[in-house]
Amino acid sequence: MVANESLSSARAEFTHAFNHAVPGILPEALEALLTKANYNGTSSAEKGRIVSARSLLPEKWDAISRAIPVHLVHLLDRSITTAYSTFRPASALGQATELALLDSSTFETTLRFNEMTQNFRDKAGQGLLDLNIRIAVLFGQDDIRERENPFRPYLLARCIFLAVEEQRLPKESEAIIIEQLGESIAGSMATVYEAANAALEKQGISAHLSLKISKAPESQTSRNTNTPAQGGGVGGQGYSTMQAGVFPGAQAAGQGHAQMQGAFPAAQQASMVSPGVRLEQLFQTVRGKPLSLPPATPILAQSAGSMQTAPASTSYAGMPSLDTQVVNAGPGWLKDANALGGILRQAFGETVATSNGQRDKHAEGSIPFTARESAPAGASNGGNQGNSGQFAHAGLPSSVGKASADLIQVPAALVASHLQNIESHLKQRAEAQLPPELSMGLGKVLGQMHKVMVPDSVAMKDGQGEIRNLIREHKDALYSLAKDTDEQMCIDLVAMLFEVMLCDELVPIKMRIDLGRLQFLILQLALKEKNLLSDGKHPARLLLNRICSIAYSAEQIGDVENHVAEEIARIIKTLMRHDSEVPELFSRIQNRFETFIARELRTNDVHIRRTVKAMDEAEIRFMRFACIAVAISKAMPKVHVDPGFRSFLKTEWVKAIEVAERTDAILARRYRLLVPDLLWSVFPKTENEERSLLSSMLPSMVGTLRHGLDLMEWEKARQQKLLNWLAEAHSKALRPSADSKKPQGLSLPAMHERFEQFTNQADTVEHSEIHLYEFAREYYQLAVLAELGLRTRMLDKEVRKPPATTDDALTVTGATESSLNPAYLERIVSGTLIDIKADSVKAKACLRWVDPYLNHVVLSLRGEEYPAVLSMRVFCELLDFGKLRFVEEEPLFERAIHILLKSADEVDNVRV
Repeated sequence: MVANESLSSARAEFTHAFNHAVPGILPEALEALLTKANYNGTSSAEKGRIVSARSLLPEKWDAISRAIPVHLVHLLDRSITTAYSTFRPASALGQATELALLDSSTFETTLRFNEMTQNFRDKAGQGLLDLNIRIAVLFGQDDIRERENPFRPYLLARCIFLAVEEQRLPKESEAIIIEQLGESIAGSMATVYEAANAALEKQGISAHLSLKISKAPESQTSRNTNTPAQGGGVGGQGYSTMQAGVFPGAQAAGQGHAQMQGAFPAAQQASMVSPGVRLEQLFQTVRGKPLSLPPATPILAQSAGSMQTAPASTSYAGMPSLDTQVVNAGPGWLKDANALGGILRQAFGETVATSNGQRDKHAEGSIPFTARESAPAGASNGGNQGNSGQFAHAGLPSSVGKASADLIQVPAALVASHLQNIESHLKQRAEAQLPPELSMGLGKVLGQMHKVMVPDSVAMKDGQGEIRNLIREHKDALYSLAKDTDEQMCIDLVAMLFEVMLCDELVPIKMRIDLGRLQFLILQLALKEKNLLSDGKHPARLLLNRICSIAYSAEQIGDVENHVAEEIARIIKTLMRHDSEVPELFSRIQNRFETFIARELRTNDVHIRRTVKAMDEAEIRFMRFACIAVAISKAMPKVHVDPGFRSFLKTEWVKAIEVAERTDAILARRYRLLVPDLLWSVFPKTENEERSLLSSMLPSMVGTLRHGLDLMEWEKARQQKLLNWLAEAHSKALRPSADSKKPQGLSLPAMHERFEQFTNQADTVEHSEIHLYEFAREYYQLAVLAELGLRTRMLDKEVRKPPATTDDALTVTGATESSLNPAYLERIVSGTLIDIKADSVKAKACLRWVDPYLNHVVLSLRGEEYPAVLSMRVFCELLDFGKLRFVEEEPLFERAIHILLKSADEVDNVRV
């Protein structure tokens, strides 16, 4: 009855506080929606959706505000009856109807729901943590689980979702209203949870737990086996660090360190071949430190057979003593007989090492890289070494791991108890003989560590200002959960990759901090999907590579930095709330991110936006030109006519037809019919009827021709030159031929029949035929830019000399279709930074838009207001000749892997 009364009291205060906050969120929500609609960065379509949702909210508010308390009652009834699955309240609380706490929904809805729940959790802060502890105390439980808290934020988010969804609003408006209501009421979470805590405090239920030390289970003796002689606890018994709430390094590191002084110098030569030492040397190398023996550490002592066993009193809390570690010195996957570089190449899918004669693009100076400074020698044990194995959490006091185990506060116990629950749960599943893939203990623990134990951005730097390698800090604990050497190897490989990536200067410091917070997630994914380390196309690698690359590009070009930073922050926030168990998490996020980047880089700058539209319009016109040119060419092969006149009809007159088709369909048909008429007109006429017909048609033909030339804005002198040639040809055609054997031309009906498809049927073109007319693409680009008054630079002519051509060569320029290098095309994407070093153009630029058909790119040049256009063909030619290079030679993961392999080769070449 005491528990029943306490829960009822807490429920009443919790419900009252929440329901009291509901009426006040409407004005705040309306004001926030208005602010979002007026934000300059919001697209017109999004503004329309926000305005529509804002107009619906007041109409539906009465129904929503009445539904929220109703759903909260049902959800609380359900959650209270299932808390810890041990307590059932009285019938007043137990007669709840069955209600699913989470209905099936789309992936987007699930993400939105999780974001709202996390936002409530963040705003509740310490109040929610205290309430979790009080509920555990109330039920007499040692473990603290938020999901067992009947007043958890999940319920509040769920009742808001249900209240809005039952109004049957349009999906877009529904999503906006739900999101805004969650944001508006989030500020009241601290007050709501303070009320529930106060109610339980009055009942004498405090937010404190007493620490309990449990013996390690028998099944874990293979991990931490301590004999009485080896120490590790009272009476020589070993304790599980995961269960006791005491992590490796929790005791003062100096207790055992003083007694180990003097043993290390004798052990150093023997330890040079130790796997542990070789691995430590590799970490030194990737940090940029001179390769040498590590300073005297317990790792060196592990390989010294003559080292004296430290007394039990000097062992670290919850850790095996030193002579136990001698048996398992270093990682089991690293054998002395194998080259470290060879093992890593096999793990990363690299088959051949870089030969001495091959250019090493990772040579010194090729890739900006910041060496990680080591801690001062005197602080190695008290600093990073002292923190080894501790689980970081934003809410943990800074004293954890630096004082004795007796001084550890409640939050550390909370963390340890949480991991104890995970291990216990996994053990029960294993005993139930579930399939191996369902009993991945380490993977499940990493998922929980990722969600609740990762420090915030401020706490991600150590005392020396370097970004923390969380996997290295927790290596001992993670090793203890690994089921075999393959998992241990995966732990080390991912730790080494992050050691390199967190120092990469091609990634902004803020992005590196965010990347560091994803270490447990990436390790969990690497354990689950073995191809993460070897497959460059893995979705997680593609996403992180892309985000880091875009972050650097945005920092360099400046005008999109804020918007990109906001989007990346949203992605990191989403990744921090999920583990690798979410299906297609990385690929879905990347698809949305690519859409965002393409839109942002294309539309953020007005000059770039107008240039992209101009290029689209020019491409449409060019394709129409190519279709008409192909159609007219197919009808002309057997028509023998002057080459210059043929060239005029196949190029210049085709342009006139294309212009007419955009403005006047009847005029365009007249232009098409003129082609067979003109060709027939220049052939000799042997019959009087034909000569009479030509004489009658000449005024109309010449008039239509003049009209087309004016439409193309030909100069009068150029027009007159063509008309003079045509007049002379007509004069010859009208004279009786003195040579009766000379071949005669087709009759007018026969000529029109030959051009039937060109004049009366829709134009079609094959892709293989378009390249014959590439010369006209730039013409249309320049024409559209001139029409719009844009000052965009066309770089093709600036960066290379144009080929020598003649009048007759116009139709064969680019007659051979050149294929683009697929390796280049993978790198030519929006947001890529390049460095142009042509003779006439030297500039750093960013790809703002890549034509979907891979014909050209739009660039923003550093220091210039207006963008530039470069054809894809010339782009690849500049790459071939070294006149253009990518600022980022390789993506982030690939850079880290190659630096790591090079460092491993250096370690292998060390001689004692």
